[in-house]
Amino acid sequence: MVMKSLPKRIFGLCVLLIWLLLFVIYSSGLRGDFAFDDYVNIVNNPSLRADGDTKDSLLSAASSGITSPLGRPISMVSFALNYSLFGEKPFSFKLTNLVIHYVNALLMFLLITQLTRSTESQIGKQDSYVLATAVAITWAVHPLNAMPVLHVVQRMTSLSALFMLLALCLYIYGRRSKTLPGHISIVASLVVCWPAAIYSKETGLLLPLYLVLIEWLVLGTFKRLAKNTIRWGCVIVGCLVLFVCWANWAWIVGGYRMRDFTLAERLYTEPRVLWFYIQQLLVPIPQLYGLYHDDIAISRGWFDPPGTILAAVGWVTVAVLAFSQRNRRPLFTFAVFWFLASHILESTILPLEIAHEHRNYLASVGLFWWLASQLLSKETTGAWKRTKIGLTSSFIVLCGVTTSIRSAQWSDDFSRKQGEVVNHPQSPRANYEYAIAVLNSSFDIGHGSVQAYELVHMHLLRAEALNPSGKAALLGVLYLDCAAGKAKNSDALGRLSQRFANAPFAPGDRSVISSLSAMFVENKLCLDDGEVQSLINAGLSNPTLDGAFRGMLYAVAMDYAAARLKSLPLALEYAQAAVANDPSAVALRINLIHLYLAAGKVDRARQEHTRALLLPISIRDKRTLVQLESKLEATAQDGIRH
Repeated sequence: MVMKSLPKRIFGLCVLLIWLLLFVIYSSGLRGDFAFDDYVNIVNNPSLRADGDTKDSLLSAASSGITSPLGRPISMVSFALNYSLFGEKPFSFKLTNLVIHYVNALLMFLLITQLTRSTESQIGKQDSYVLATAVAITWAVHPLNAMPVLHVVQRMTSLSALFMLLALCLYIYGRRSKTLPGHISIVASLVVCWPAAIYSKETGLLLPLYLVLIEWLVLGTFKRLAKNTIRWGCVIVGCLVLFVCWANWAWIVGGYRMRDFTLAERLYTEPRVLWFYIQQLLVPIPQLYGLYHDDIAISRGWFDPPGTILAAVGWVTVAVLAFSQRNRRPLFTFAVFWFLASHILESTILPLEIAHEHRNYLASVGLFWWLASQLLSKETTGAWKRTKIGLTSSFIVLCGVTTSIRSAQWSDDFSRKQGEVVNHPQSPRANYEYAIAVLNSSFDIGHGSVQAYELVHMHLLRAEALNPSGKAALLGVLYLDCAAGKAKNSDALGRLSQRFANAPFAPGDRSVISSLSAMFVENKLCLDDGEVQSLINAGLSNPTLDGAFRGMLYAVAMDYAAARLKSLPLALEYAQAAVANDPSAVALRINLIHLYLAAGKVDRARQEHTRALLLPISIRDKRTLVQLESKLEATAQDGIRH
């Protein structure tokens, strides 16, 4: 439908050019490994491996998401299909990400063309295709949009964006055509694409805000509405937002118990972060980018650091200026409010990490459209026009070169981690990951040396100092000394015990606790039984620990008691405590059932099995419970025969 209004040659050239650019830029990065959140969501998620009935396997994958309350089932199914069709190598996952990003760039071309043709009084029709091509290519090759290609799990962002861009294109077509196919397009936009965007990632909830901006500043709908209607609409929407926040306030505030910053401190910090994103968009140099931005200082007040108040005043000034220019310069207003609207979910009150680049995946659309309209407008002629075209081309080339550098860094895991710590030496995660990369390539394969030890030790201590609540770096110090055959670092063990007892456990500490069982059981930390017990007890005494974390720690103690201490009664005691602290965790109940069976307590195992069946159960856990039910029946039959 939209295609009929586009010159086929121009669109065909855009299709080919964008794909060639993207493939050349990202070809090296496609060979890289999984990273960071990829492991907990994809690599270590057995529900994504298809086995047995295809329908059950896909349902299991869809219900395996742990990133958010909705579980992002469409994204999870897409990961499962990657496994099913192409295996476990990260190349296929990243190539799929690149294809999604490419489709998004084409949709961006269509969207900007539609938006531009809806504002023909400002930009000539002939120039609209050139402008759309420039915006689509800039957006496609910009280094700030690299993570949804190179970081596999961020397909959640690009897949949600795909459905949102499709929804926007269909909606604008329907609004402009005013025919039956147009009405069908609007329905498809809102009834099909919008839910698909939400169930890919919750940022799909932003679609109505984007539509309001388009109606207001592009289609001019608000000019035909009475002011009282607009005011009452704003009041109703504001009340709904306040009600949703109030209804979920306990959950929002509770999330900050696992952060080393408060809700107020996050709100102080985010204006500075938003300006940092603008810098990344306008100054595409490699040093500004990275997987981690935990080196951004938290604002503890309006003047700590002093840039906090300046950043906040700057955004208020820009927003007021943009609103005042809504009639004279609607594209500028559109750029400002589109950017701010894009960050309403992830850069305001929710207890998320302070900064991540993928949050800007769609945020830059308005900015690039406005800038391109200024540089490529029909009023520009002669030498000045050639200068502007040169500036635009140079910016696109700079973006492509920087993204190529990022892609090359991601071509193997070691170079990625090395690049992260070079660009972000104050990042605790970057220092920790680089230390572990060096450790894995030296001591873990029997090639340890004094130089390697000093390098790993230095970055682990730097990571510890930069993150006063972190536990992973101190565990790394103990692991390093154990692997190097050195005396146990009692000071590091003491500091780790203090952090277990007093520092909040962040979401990232889940992987730390998950790794403890293997470390303790295999004695990779060179701790005796008393020290292991003391460390576990320190964590259990932490007043900020919630039920889920407490259940995980008891599960670690259970594993140690069963595997190292060979004490089934003690393991049972810990397993019971784990279930008592996190009664909704089916996996913990399954552990308890196994231990009851090992102890010959069949009736208790059967009771626990019945309780587990009353809980929300993933398909993977359901299979395990079915197997346990068969084992219980077989045990009962053996009892009858004897």
